[in-house]
Amino acid sequence: MSIVPVIKKDFLVYVRHRKTLLLIFLAPILIMILIGSVFSGASGEGLKEVKLGVGGGSTSGNDIIEELNSSKMFIIVKENTNDPSVIEDGVMKGKYSAGIFIPENQTQSMKLYIDNSRVQIAPVISTVFLTTTEKMSYEITLGFISTLWEKLGEMESELAPLKEGVFSINGNISRLNNDTQNVLVQMNEINVTKMNQSINMMKNTLDQMEIDLSRTSVDINTTRNDILELDKNVSSIYNDSASLRDDLKFVVDNIDSTDAALLSIQSDLQGTYHSTCTIPSTPQCISIANTVLQIQNTRALLLEKTDRIRSLYNGLANVAQKGSELHEKLIRTDIRLQNMQSLIGNYIFEISNIQGNISNIQTAIMILDQVKNQSSDVSFQMKNLSTEMENSTSNLISEINRTKNILGDVRTKSPAAIAAPIKLEREPVFKNMSNLDFLMPAIVSIVLMFISFLLSSITIVQERTKKTLLRTLLTPLSLEEFIFAKILALILIAMLQGIILVIVAYLFYGILIPTGQLGLLFLVILVYSAAFIGIGMAVATFAESENTAMLSSLVLSIPMLFLCGVFFPFETMPALMVKIGSALPITMGIKALDSVLIYQEGFGALSGYLLPLLLYGVAGLGMAYILLRKEIMD
Repeated sequence: MSIVPVIKKDFLVYVRHRKTLLLIFLAPILIMILIGSVFSGASGEGLKEVKLGVGGGSTSGNDIIEELNSSKMFIIVKENTNDPSVIEDGVMKGKYSAGIFIPENQTQSMKLYIDNSRVQIAPVISTVFLTTTEKMSYEITLGFISTLWEKLGEMESELAPLKEGVFSINGNISRLNNDTQNVLVQMNEINVTKMNQSINMMKNTLDQMEIDLSRTSVDINTTRNDILELDKNVSSIYNDSASLRDDLKFVVDNIDSTDAALLSIQSDLQGTYHSTCTIPSTPQCISIANTVLQIQNTRALLLEKTDRIRSLYNGLANVAQKGSELHEKLIRTDIRLQNMQSLIGNYIFEISNIQGNISNIQTAIMILDQVKNQSSDVSFQMKNLSTEMENSTSNLISEINRTKNILGDVRTKSPAAIAAPIKLEREPVFKNMSNLDFLMPAIVSIVLMFISFLLSSITIVQERTKKTLLRTLLTPLSLEEFIFAKILALILIAMLQGIILVIVAYLFYGILIPTGQLGLLFLVILVYSAAFIGIGMAVATFAESENTAMLSSLVLSIPMLFLCGVFFPFETMPALMVKIGSALPITMGIKALDSVLIYQEGFGALSGYLLPLLLYGVAGLGMAYILLRKEIMD
């Protein structure tokens, strides 16, 4: 019996077990689609929907929160609290993955609470916050330094006017010294004695004016009393005239009524005379004519005798009018005298103020005399000050020039260089690759490890438990050929799954492996699969059943999965675990595939990984051969 029938038999077994055959094809497809859906494009987005609790509040802190919110990485949960323990409790209770408390006092530090139980995202959150705070700090520092640079520029531009101002001040001091000398000469011309004499004369004059005004006020008061008395007399005359005029009016009215009555009688008699006396010589007509004549004479006599009474009545009216006018004039005169008296009082008050000012003037003259005596000392001090200023001006000018040079040297530097003296520009070397490209070596290695491990161990256990191994070895086929046939069949399955992974990655996610690297890729898959097939066969020789083989494979593969550096980087492991993890076959396979798929290195770089894998495979196959041979011989 040759090797080919054994391989054909194994494939027929897989064909008869259609579910197993289906899983052989579907397993790499499903794994690739699942992992690809999770990680494709994730490099540009990073973490998503991380709950962030926020408490407190300040301007700079709120700016940082806005920056984090714009990144769409965090779901901001604002807590209306000024107690940082509320945020800390929220993180401890799993309400959010991280929390930040922003104190209102900007001189205090912000507190970041991180749920470090989430070991995968906690360092990323810390890095994001560190990066964001460094960015905000840089922007604030840059803004401050830029403003400072502008102020320094303004200061530098003001140094030249300052220099001119120093010269101007020095000139002003010299002119002030000259003016002081001129003032001193003019003060020497002031005769303090004559000024005191003039002040005394003015004071005496004011005293006399005050006495005269007081006397005038008394005289005005007396005149006002006389006017009031005269006004009383005028008012009495007015009243008497008015009373007498009223009496005369009654008399005049009686006279007018009498005259009117006589005129009426006269008119009646004349009418009677004209109507009855056609013959005037009759006694009756003569009597009427005489009566009319007597009435005319009586009226004439009455008007003659009452003419003086009428004149007196009219004269009393004039007297009353004149009395009223005199009364008003007397009242106005009294008011004017009263105003004059008030003005005199004001004048006396002003004279008192002037006398007080004269006392101040006398004091000022005394001070002027003292200032005059001290002016010579001041003049001497001004000369000394002018000399000192001339001496210090040169030093000040040199300091201004030195300051200007320093400011010029400082402003030649960019504010950005001061705010961030060390610049780090991030430049990814694999610009056209995504996270899925970087995970391809790990995906291929993990899939091939589990499939090669499980299939090889379970296949050998089935051959042993069903006694097909013994029946096969009763044929001319040797144990070595049997093991080689098994290895070849399993390698073909592993190569098939590797091809499926590559095709799915290209069709679904556009991951294209360069044609020049395909040979090296399948070489690594071949050696890597052979290594785990050999280890799986060695495990199968110790197992008594398929369950034992499966559990043994899991016991070996799961620790290797966590120590291979995919889920937990070697940089975070203890030194012993790093040494153990680096020596594992899955680690060798991942590094070999990294060299092929990511770094696209040649065969020379793979020898350091392929040789240990071959040793693992040879050791496993050797152990499986020895144990199987011993079992067959027994």
